[in-house]
Amino acid sequence: MTAESGDLERRIACEEVILEDHSVFSRQQIVIPHTYSATLSPAFVVESYLAFVRKCTLSIVRPVVTGGDIAFTLFGSSFPLLIFAGPEFSADGRSQSASLRIEGGYLVQRNECGKGMLAFLLEVVEEGVQVTVQVSDYCPLLLGGRKPSMMRQWIYRCTQAFVHKMITVRFLGHLYRELESCKC
Repeated sequence: MTAESGDLERRIACEEVILEDHSVFSRQQIVIPHTYSATLSPAFVVESYLAFVRKCTLSIVRPVVTGGDIAFTLFGSSFPLLIFAGPEFSADGRSQSASLRIEGGYLVQRNECGKGMLAFLLEVVEEGVQVTVQVSDYCPLLLGGRKPSMMRQWIYRCTQAFVHKMITVRFLGHLYRELESCKC
């Protein structure tokens, strides 16, 4: 990591919480200058994220789009780690979003499929466009249920939560640098 990328990653705000109902809430965000607002759209961010996940994991995790679903699979196999429906797009005066409902996969508690959400939010703020990647109401299999032990919570935080945060922070930094380099 260069000094420049370290400075950029420090500008990315992160929040990760296991809530009282033992679902997970996670949010990472960065503000990108207004200069690039014409290029930024929820569809652009989703496509960039999917491509980045594949590249960042050296194609170990491959986003596979079929019909209206997106599956994160191991090596493109039929082993879905996560399955998403969508994206569903929405917009109002100052914000736009793409939401992907978490429909299943091996990393989701079976009785919680269809509950969680991965969302990409773009909001116009004074400094530019705030780009947020947010996971909400997600019930990871590693937590094991509504009353996970401290050991399960620790294992989740040190594995799946850590990997998600690392990839998302790197993605937001990559998105910023990509926009800077193309002078869109």
